[in-house]
Amino acid sequence: MPYLGRKTMGQGTPIPMVGNDIDINALVDQLVDQQKTYAYDTLTLAPGTQVANQPYQIFKNPIGQADPYNGGLVKTELETNLTKPNEFSAPTDFILNNLGFYFLPGNTLFDVEQIINHCWFEFKILKKVLWMGHLQRHPSGMGLYGLSNVATDSFIQNGVPEPSKVWHFGDWRKYIPPETTFSLTLNFTETYDAIYNGSGSGGTGASANNIPSNIQTKLFTPGLATSASRPTILTQAAGGNGIKLICVMNGISNGPVQ
Repeated sequence: MPYLGRKTMGQGTPIPMVGNDIDINALVDQLVDQQKTYAYDTLTLAPGTQVANQPYQIFKNPIGQADPYNGGLVKTELETNLTKPNEFSAPTDFILNNLGFYFLPGNTLFDVEQIINHCWFEFKILKKVLWMGHLQRHPSGMGLYGLSNVATDSFIQNGVPEPSKVWHFGDWRKYIPPETTFSLTLNFTETYDAIYNGSGSGGTGASANNIPSNIQTKLFTPGLATSASRPTILTQAAGGNGIKLICVMNGISNGPVQ
């Protein structure tokens, strides 16, 4: 019989044995490596993009796959930490405490407005909708905060960079088992005409009567969009930097013991 040094485990239970050998499987059975963590994915839209009618599928393109919204460039850990589309690889599971949406520094206020004012999201586990609504209801609670003395600098965020300032799901948090499909979609289902009760003619200026003046000035007057267009972000020539939007699932993950 091997020398064990002691007869009990750390919690006081007897060391499991099979004959004269330690039962290693029994020692690790039901043990997990639990950690507070987050899953993230990034929506990248180039300057001048007019958003698509089809939903933007977040968490669908994991590490190593092409990003269909960013010119087919391969995603790395900078953009996402998922290794499989729309699920967590076995044996990893996830307890979802809150969702968050974070605009990277450099996104202009006008472009952030086009996204946050005209988008709605839908989060599902399997085929059941758990949450839907507006991005501003789900601030990220992370990011930069401060002032700059550079006249052209700007930083506008969805919420404030304080982890407690998020919409915690509390007792209504959701459990996502391993290899169970979940999905997050960002939807732009209306044109400027439909959103603002515009002219319906695809016109510009006065013919787009109810559409905000800054949209008419920045998009319609230079011919970047019309009232019949879907929300559009500025071109580089018009001062746009594109959109980088990080979508976050904060929670507790249970993975294998190393």
